[in-house]
Amino acid sequence: MNTKRQFLRQSAALCGFAGLSAWPQLAAAAPTPKAPQWVVGQRATLPPLPLLQGGIETFDKTAGQVVMLEFWHTRCPFCARQNPVLDAFYRRHKDQGLSVYAIHIDNKQPAEVKRYIDQHGYAFTVGLADPTWQAVFKQRKGLPQLFVIDRQQRLQRIELGEMFAEDLNDLSQLL
Repeated sequence: MNTKRQFLRQSAALCGFAGLSAWPQLAAAAPTPKAPQWVVGQRATLPPLPLLQGGIETFDKTAGQVVMLEFWHTRCPFCARQNPVLDAFYRRHKDQGLSVYAIHIDNKQPAEVKRYIDQHGYAFTVGLADPTWQAVFKQRKGLPQLFVIDRQQRLQRIELGEMFAEDLNDLSQLL
């Protein structure tokens, strides 16, 4: 991890953005089901994901692709900086078998999320964290969270905190 990224992560933790404390309404949410612990190197079994535009993603179409899952929130300043970088990375590599799902952690305001996505013109797929996805998110503290799954459906990386273009470019080796 580069020094700039380490500094920003430490600063974020000091400012209270590293955990749910920045969004007390999320911390007080109803209990979520227990999700299996996601561990690097293990096969990733992805539960169905409710999509912002409606419908459910079952991830059938992602077999043989590299999948990136990002947990984020519209009010997270680190997510706001990472999303354009992630979108640009996705646009550059989608024809090489990359799928990106940005999973918003608060599905209580889907109209706000849609407005945000439309305003920025992001091309990646946006999901809304239901209780099962909330359980995955809550296993770690921090936003954004990025999970990288390789073509063999194994979890290759878990990144907590803002990623920069050079960090994402390092991930292109999986493509």
